[in-house]
Amino acid sequence: MSQLLVWAGVSREKARDPHALTPADTEKGCKHVACSPTSPGDASSIVNRVVEIHARIQGLADLRPSEVTNSLFGDLVSQCCEIRDAGTISQVLASCKLRAILPSLQDLCSQAESCLESHWACHISQGQDPAETQRLLETFPYYDNYEELTRLELCAMRSAGLTRPRKIAFVGSGPLPLTPICLLKALKEDTLFDCASPKEDRQGPVIINIDRNEKAVATASNLIGRLGISPNEMQHCCDSADSEAQNLSSCDVVYLAALVGVTQLEKEQIALSIAARMRPGALLVIRSSWGLRRCLYPEFDATTSNLRGKLEVALVVHPYGKVVNSVIVTRVR
Repeated sequence: MSQLLVWAGVSREKARDPHALTPADTEKGCKHVACSPTSPGDASSIVNRVVEIHARIQGLADLRPSEVTNSLFGDLVSQCCEIRDAGTISQVLASCKLRAILPSLQDLCSQAESCLESHWACHISQGQDPAETQRLLETFPYYDNYEELTRLELCAMRSAGLTRPRKIAFVGSGPLPLTPICLLKALKEDTLFDCASPKEDRQGPVIINIDRNEKAVATASNLIGRLGISPNEMQHCCDSADSEAQNLSSCDVVYLAALVGVTQLEKEQIALSIAARMRPGALLVIRSSWGLRRCLYPEFDATTSNLRGKLEVALVVHPYGKVVNSVIVTRVR
């Protein structure tokens, strides 16, 4: 799920760092950039507002969490996640004004999310023991939404025929690997997959976090250690998404994060590289976007001729609530 959602949310506890997002900051920020409700059919108003927000974000000195940054991205997320009719969405996305700024807007969202993840990972890692670190983790705005997204994705994978995932790789895990943390928790509780495996055949789940950014990997590794998660349960690897050094044949599931690969072609090449190192029948879960959420993240088409020979699309889930990313579950041929 997009961590951009935290700009539209409220932290449950005041962070120690003065730059952290807090309930007061969020409340002030929302008032700071509040705008009149937009008519669902007023595509022009939506375009103008998004273009205006983009210009203001470009004018920021940096994208680290702050009241103004929180306000601008909160407004942007609200504009893009409101459910609108198909005609309005088509008009907005076809706008020359919007298309001119879209690559820049998506890049700014990506940079801001990276800053936000790093900030919160450092804040959470201040916990003095695993219990306090877990408590700080749960103050992350929309932590509950990550758990909800995890359940949704596990249900989607179950419907695609997955019985009991024992090994999962997450490509593009970043400095704050919330999805892997929630996945590990859900799989250890094992309510969804309990009936699919005999009790005596219990091998604990293993999740491998893969990211090309060395600093992000170090930050995530430190956080996982602070949470008391065993290296036997979660491992970290600094490598590129398309590195041939990563043998993924033992993975039941591989996740491809929304921010890995900018263009359709680039993401296709990465997906094919990953699938080539997976065994037939394993699942490649790809995060995408839909509707106006495409302003935040690029949409990915998993049905192109390049992909169909290697990946079978099992199902696609488009959340209508606060979860930003769509989920594409594909099966390796």
